[in-house]
Amino acid sequence: MWLKRLIIHLCPKLNFPSRNQFSQDILLRLVNKTNQLYVVLALVECHFATTSFDLWMFKGACDVFALVINF
Repeated sequence: MWLKRLIIHLCPKLNFPSRNQFSQDILLRLVNKTNQLYVVLALVECHFATTSFDLWMFKGACDVFALVINF
């Protein structure tokens, strides 16, 4: 919270997104962009892969998932 106050003090025109906007919009776009730039391109060149998937669910917060691909 102190960092947010400092940044707003130094740059009052800055607008922080809400927690919902960040988790439902910005984070999803970041995941999709990262997927397209790195994951899909790496999988095109892959001949053999093993995967594991983990999902953590938090009450009142965003769910977290991890997809690990070894190739």
